[in-house]
Amino acid sequence: MPETQTLTSTCLADQLERGFRGGAWHGPAVMELLTGVDGPLAQWRPYPTSHSMAELAGHLAYWLRDAERQIVGAPHLQGGPGSDWGPAVMDSEAAWQAVCAALEEAHGRLRTAVLQVEESRFDEARSGSDTTIRGLLMGTLQHNAYHAGQIALLRKLAEAAGGRPS
Repeated sequence: MPETQTLTSTCLADQLERGFRGGAWHGPAVMELLTGVDGPLAQWRPYPTSHSMAELAGHLAYWLRDAERQIVGAPHLQGGPGSDWGPAVMDSEAAWQAVCAALEEAHGRLRTAVLQVEESRFDEARSGSDTTIRGLLMGTLQHNAYHAGQIALLRKLAEAAGGRPS
């Protein structure tokens, strides 16, 4: 039996939590990296066309909501191409805090959905896709780790540069 078939809802939810909040094998988790980041630091970018930590946080929230949507069978998320990146500039600290709150909420909802999935559904094909729910969740874990690495690099660069938006 392939190793992926032994991943239960509890194990997958635990891995989502580790990659999001802490205890991940790959290094700092998403929220560990965003702790202490304020609005100006979150908007910093090394050059005009790169993403900021704020954009990455919004992007992660979007795809966590989408994964939850697919698990519970909810309608597609609204928005056109590129809507998963959100606004490039936020106008206040409150706007940054709202992005962080949306990220926390999206993670919590996905984790809850994963814990409620019957084990037999994990190998179900997703509508319009050739991957399973288990594959969706494994991809979500990889996506979170990838962007956590980007956030880690951006934060180091931003702090070294004084954290002023460019």
